[in-house]
Amino acid sequence: MNSVLRQLRQWRLREQAITLAWGGARWFAILAVVLAFACALDWTIDRYSGSASWRKALRATRVLAPSDPLAIGHTPFGVRFLMTAGQLALAGALGYYFILRPWKRTPPIDDLAVRAEKAYPEFDHRLVTAIQLNRPTADTRGMSPALIADVTREAGEIASKHNLLTLINYNHLKWALVALLPVLMLWGTFAAVNAPLAVILVKRQALLKVEIPRDIKLENRTPEVYPTGAEVTVRYAVSGTYSPDSVGTLVVVPEGQPAEFYELTNEKNADGAGTEFFSVKLPPSSLDFSFQARLEAGRTEEASKVRFEAPPQLAKDDPNRPPLTAEQVLPAYLGSQPDGQPFYRRNDGWTRGEVVDALPRSTIIVEALFNKPVSQAQLVPIVREGLQERELPPISPAEMGKDKQSASFVVPTAARMIGYRIDLKDSYGFPNPTPIRRNVRMWEDRPPNVEFKPESLRNPNPEAFDGQGNPKDYEFDMALAPDGVVMVIFNARSEVGLRAANIRFRVIPKGVQFDLYPEEYKAIQHPRDDPNLIVYDRLPLTRFNLPKNADLGPFVSDLGLFTDSFTRTVELFSFSFLVDVVPRMNRNRVNVQFYPFPSRNPREDPSDLEAGGRYNFEISGLEKKLPEVLPDGKTILKRAKLEVGDTVEVYVEVFDKLPVVDAKGKPILGEDGRPLPPRPAGYTREAKRKIVVTEADAGLALLARDEARTKLRDKVDQLAKDQFEVFKPKKK
Repeated sequence: MNSVLRQLRQWRLREQAITLAWGGARWFAILAVVLAFACALDWTIDRYSGSASWRKALRATRVLAPSDPLAIGHTPFGVRFLMTAGQLALAGALGYYFILRPWKRTPPIDDLAVRAEKAYPEFDHRLVTAIQLNRPTADTRGMSPALIADVTREAGEIASKHNLLTLINYNHLKWALVALLPVLMLWGTFAAVNAPLAVILVKRQALLKVEIPRDIKLENRTPEVYPTGAEVTVRYAVSGTYSPDSVGTLVVVPEGQPAEFYELTNEKNADGAGTEFFSVKLPPSSLDFSFQARLEAGRTEEASKVRFEAPPQLAKDDPNRPPLTAEQVLPAYLGSQPDGQPFYRRNDGWTRGEVVDALPRSTIIVEALFNKPVSQAQLVPIVREGLQERELPPISPAEMGKDKQSASFVVPTAARMIGYRIDLKDSYGFPNPTPIRRNVRMWEDRPPNVEFKPESLRNPNPEAFDGQGNPKDYEFDMALAPDGVVMVIFNARSEVGLRAANIRFRVIPKGVQFDLYPEEYKAIQHPRDDPNLIVYDRLPLTRFNLPKNADLGPFVSDLGLFTDSFTRTVELFSFSFLVDVVPRMNRNRVNVQFYPFPSRNPREDPSDLEAGGRYNFEISGLEKKLPEVLPDGKTILKRAKLEVGDTVEVYVEVFDKLPVVDAKGKPILGEDGRPLPPRPAGYTREAKRKIVVTEADAGLALLARDEARTKLRDKVDQLAKDQFEVFKPKKK
């Protein structure tokens, strides 16, 4: 009986194995197909989500419209979780339906014995009866043990003649193989083609944090910071398998604005060949924005940002603190303040950084304030070259503020300088977009301005009798006697100071034809053409230095004298009266030959910018130059004494302070490397010409002048009296 039970138990175990194999095959096949579908869905969503067409399709549903404009193409974790949960639920249900429940329904030994009796009728119920009656729990009361033993023996003898395991149905194993082969071939092919992707997709179904590999990778090469208002070129370096003709998608989300879409195209070389870079130029903006991109199967993993930074520029206008100022440091040849400091000059445009009439060898101090800290600041002087401009080497700041928001420049002036430009760069390397350029107008190099003042016998003291009245009453063109003087009164001015003055003169002989003179003599028509004194002689004027304790009163420029040069007010016992300092007959001997005016404000303005003087030029010792033809035909000049009828021509010559040699006497070189030429002198616009007359004619002229003055004064008095009578009330 034990052998029968052994066969039945093996039969049951094999039935369980077949049930497990058949159920497991169906369970695995279905789950493998579902897993493949889930992986394909995951890959599809990851591949195409975020594209313009995908977004358009989702927006059409309204319910599934993407809320994140920068969702560029990843399977949402929620979708992956639902797929994984669904697969787990399906695996549990199928496991119960295909494995657990059939396992539990495996036929017991009694049912298998029944199936054996049906297969072998000769058992005639002996097999089932023997199995049931030989159990320890069998109720055999009232039964004969001998009969039970005979039935058991007969069942064993019959069972020994047959192999009960041949009754097992193995068809389910074939069907299990049929169910498994397609699935195994599908996954095997996938693993053979792209094993890493298969592993990653399965891991993603297990909710592991792995990314689907892509054949195309995008690396952002866009700078993070741009100047405000600039055009931004979004640029990506692309690697992998891609076509240069592909067009990608760029999603841009400005702060507080809806998403914008742009096309990424390949950058071409000069020869038209494609490069590894894809880019798109965005319109100018000042709003910070985030962006992501996709190109075929490639896309960026995280959003990048671009923020805008204000470029460096001058600070805002503030009347109390202008952002750009320029003041001129006057050159050393104009002297210095009492404390030794140089003079500073500010013109009308100094608060705008402009300079007018910049003097040669002066320096410009430029102070600039910026809207933000800068890493570099340079000042570029600009000069004129013909019709073009030329930039000089840049100048670095002499001093930079601790906060890097201010700078001071020391700019030496240059010939033909017309302006300057300030170039800035901040810590990001952004330059100033708007040129910071200001004008510099150099002083027009011109000789000193010199003018004659009318000859006058007026007393410079207005309190004196002959110093009152209309000044023009004292002015007249004095006749010139052979022993007389030419009264030379002049004023001069120059922005670069006045250094010296001379009288340039010549005598024009009466009745001598000009054509008889040598050619070199005839070529000279003005003192400026006669540096060698061929025609015009030179008489240096002595600089007048006012003694420290002298009190001569203010200088009267119209007369070239001080107020107290002739008379002075004296107070005695509470009485004041005028005292002649110089006798009336000797007043023609009082000369202030060349007097540079002191500064009205020594702390702000230099001295010697203006000058004046008076010189009674005596002609008694003058000589004229007469032409004489030698026997060999050569013409020479012969000096002769001045005679009545000759003409005396006088100019005043004034030199400025602009040096052409340095303190050691060495010539100062110009821009061409050559020594500077001598400074040109300034001259009176016209010459003072006087014809020499006899003493008698000079006296008659003086007498006629006095009579004319008397008649004019009487006429003026009569006119005043008549006007008084007109407005006087009539007597009743």
